[in-house]
Amino acid sequence: MIVQPSMPGTEKTDSSEPMSDAMRIESGPTKERKVRTLLLAAFCAGMAGWFAYDGWVGYLAKNIQEHRDQLSPEERAKVPHPKIYPTVTKQSVAGAKEATKKIDADAQRKALQALYGGPPSFEDDKAWYYFGPAYRVKVILKNGKPRKIITQAAEKTMGEIRSQKALAIILGVVSLLLLLHLIRVWRTHLVLDDDGLRLGRIGPIRWDQMESLNCDRFQKKGWVDLLYSNNGTERRLRLDEYHLAGFDEVIAALCSRKKFEDPVALEKAQ
Repeated sequence: MIVQPSMPGTEKTDSSEPMSDAMRIESGPTKERKVRTLLLAAFCAGMAGWFAYDGWVGYLAKNIQEHRDQLSPEERAKVPHPKIYPTVTKQSVAGAKEATKKIDADAQRKALQALYGGPPSFEDDKAWYYFGPAYRVKVILKNGKPRKIITQAAEKTMGEIRSQKALAIILGVVSLLLLLHLIRVWRTHLVLDDDGLRLGRIGPIRWDQMESLNCDRFQKKGWVDLLYSNNGTERRLRLDEYHLAGFDEVIAALCSRKKFEDPVALEKAQ
């Protein structure tokens, strides 16, 4: 922040005329606002990553471990990474039962492979196992032929997996928006000089355009509204003490130049 006040005895009584000595106040964002915005963006990004991990990796890994727990230690050693078929769902059970009604074992096997998209995730002479992201199908064999189908849902359901993915996407979008907001906050730049006031892309608002300072919400909300005219239309620019590091100096200079009532000075005087 740079403050260059005018020299004593050189003030002009006409507020619309430039001061004889250059006056310039620059202000960036407050440290508190930068830190809070950064923390919020980091929190949302972290939560998005957490949900994304559970939705695409964590929950599936838990279900795969649960599938493998159905096997003996020796059998698990044979399939450290069993094939997972997205087609293995509760809705596929009817098709699996139809497949096992075929006459010979080869036809039954081919029908199940066509239904699920490949060979069993694990098989031995007692059963064929098909593992899905959140469901498993066990086909009991007798004399090499399917005789019974046992199905079971995994602990983490597809609904839970989808909800984690959805939350990850939503929070990912929120994180991106917060990142853009963070960039805008860090680039906050106000300049008040003899040409008027500029805040970001707004301005310059010339001194003769400034009409009044609305301070109704200052004590409760910490902001004031600068009312100014622009091509015959009244507009307002909000100045917030939480947003601007040099808020007190800016308001003092505005009020001194335009003979407005200074809400900061009044509050300090109470």
